[in-house]
Amino acid sequence: MSYKLLFLDQFGYLGGGQHVLLETLNSLDRSQYRMMVALGGCGHFRKRLVDDGIPVVELPLGRYHSGEKTLIDMLRFFIRSLYCAFVLTRWVVLHRMHLLFANGPRTFVCVTLAGRFTHRPVIWHLHNVLPSGVELNLLVFFSRWVHTILVCSRAVAKPLLEKRPSLCTKVKLLYNPVPRLNLSSPTEIAELRESFSLEAEDICIGILGRITPFKGQLCFLQAAQLVLQQCQRARFFVIGDPAPDKTDQEYYRRLQQLVLQAGMKGSVFFVGHQKEVEKYLQMMDVIVVASQGPEALPRAIIEAMFLGKAVIAPPSGGVMEILEDGKTGRLVEVTQPIEVAASMLELILNPQTRESLGLRAKERIAHHISREQFAEEIQLTVRSCLDKEQVVPLDMAK
Repeated sequence: MSYKLLFLDQFGYLGGGQHVLLETLNSLDRSQYRMMVALGGCGHFRKRLVDDGIPVVELPLGRYHSGEKTLIDMLRFFIRSLYCAFVLTRWVVLHRMHLLFANGPRTFVCVTLAGRFTHRPVIWHLHNVLPSGVELNLLVFFSRWVHTILVCSRAVAKPLLEKRPSLCTKVKLLYNPVPRLNLSSPTEIAELRESFSLEAEDICIGILGRITPFKGQLCFLQAAQLVLQQCQRARFFVIGDPAPDKTDQEYYRRLQQLVLQAGMKGSVFFVGHQKEVEKYLQMMDVIVVASQGPEALPRAIIEAMFLGKAVIAPPSGGVMEILEDGKTGRLVEVTQPIEVAASMLELILNPQTRESLGLRAKERIAHHISREQFAEEIQLTVRSCLDKEQVVPLDMAK
């Protein structure tokens, strides 16, 4: 017996949510589930799926700038969502899909409408802390037609449950798992350091993720500028790429210009997207998460803690559920470069503190959800959804 599952994501590039979707796809037995993914763009994520042998189709969601949306953006989004709902409805009927799985809030409306039109069960997987406003109200309204809402932290669930407490019967907490990391040998890490002309005493501080204003690379580099005024041993790494949209591209150019104008070219490195990001994480002494608003549960924190790295992060969102200030990391106000710089300097000048935080972070993450536990929960959720909706598998269908 087999079922056909349609997964949807709003982006074609690899971010934290897309990595979790890869884990989700890998959690399901391909002999039991036939999977297709619809994406709202191109990039490393699309290529990864194709390389893994998973069929990919284009989701015509349209592109929207990062950050706060205008009324025109919201109107365009709603019209596009209606159009996508009809496209999805056609796919579901044509390919005889049994279940729809939406990985990200921009896909929720069109997926839910398509599920409603075709009487197919719908699962949402939410990786964002939704701000109050039109977007939250819209999703709460559509949530009435959803079977399960997976959330990766309590911080993600809170706005939904405050708006509609009855959603507690649909919301399921499933932390992002500790990923599988292909670790490099000490020799390989030494060679990587040499490729950047690093000296033995140099301290590496990195920020990972999509280059976009929300992720706070600007604050990171402003803090780096302050640190370099007092300590020349620090080296800073910006790991990731901007999305193709105008906002991210302009932001990336602004970051590069800041580095040049501040004379930091020899101390700051823009590394770009890395398929094997693990070796860069291994090379880092400190990882900074500088998100300019509440994050659900950044993948970079889980990876850094797993590798025993000291982490600087904001005291907000899902970060508070995994990181304890002074014990497993440093919680600072990351909208203030001077505070980030102070924490960086503390960890640069006090190697014992840095190592102690990293060691306790590694001990803490050992009790976090494993990939095996995550896979079991995904399998259980999908199976429960299909059983409750009495979906008939392919070989039993007339």
